[in-house]
Amino acid sequence: EFNNAQSQRAKDVISTIGKIPPPAEIPYIIQSTGADFNPNIVNSPSKYQSYTISAKKAAFNLGVYATDIGYLSSYGKTQEAITYLDVCLKLTETIGAKDAVDFKAVERFEKNLSKPDSLASIINELISSSDKYLKDNDRNNIAALVVSGTFIEALYIATQIIATYPKNMLPDDMRLQVLSPLVQTLAKQKDSLKDVIALLESVDNKDEWEIATINSLQELYDNYTQFDPMGKISDNRGNEVLNDQVLTRLSIQVDSIRTNVVY
Repeated sequence: EFNNAQSQRAKDVISTIGKIPPPAEIPYIIQSTGADFNPNIVNSPSKYQSYTISAKKAAFNLGVYATDIGYLSSYGKTQEAITYLDVCLKLTETIGAKDAVDFKAVERFEKNLSKPDSLASIINELISSSDKYLKDNDRNNIAALVVSGTFIEALYIATQIIATYPKNMLPDDMRLQVLSPLVQTLAKQKDSLKDVIALLESVDNKDEWEIATINSLQELYDNYTQFDPMGKISDNRGNEVLNDQVLTRLSIQVDSIRTNVVY
């Protein structure tokens, strides 16, 4: 009975992970908006050592750093991307997934530095090979945390870009035009958010910060149910989208969840 429940849970984790956007997807949408690169958004690589004391924290922040690499490489920040890749490799050792890393892929990453599209696919490949390795080795808890980290960081980057986009450069309607793909992508993450909550709930022996993260994500989901930018645009109320209180609250919630994780 117990084994059946375990294997069902493993299947659920695997199918959920398959539905969550890969780490480099959202950064590319951001870059296509023409928003300037913001160096304050990414998590500092110097923090990585504080995550190595716990496999769970290391797993979550491996996901965070992988998404940061997507953001850095989409803006051609190649030297920084290599530093982050190095940190990711160290964290794969902490979580016991070093064997998952295909070092040929790492070499390809270093050779393709001038080609952001190649970098994105290599990053997605490295993360999915780590996930596959962890799932094949029945380490679903750790795989769930890596994927949750990539998702939360992508939400964070998206909400920060919208929140920090200069208000005085363009009139509201032009600003909405620029940020619209990002707002739409954000709106589409509602189902993935539900999946991430389920993933984190499936983790055994949760630490306090994990329980706090689940509770905060649940509150975020409740707020998400009121987030309907496309409805506003179709009602010709597009001018309300970027000044929407729900969007402001989303940004604040995501910021606080992410701070709790990378602290």
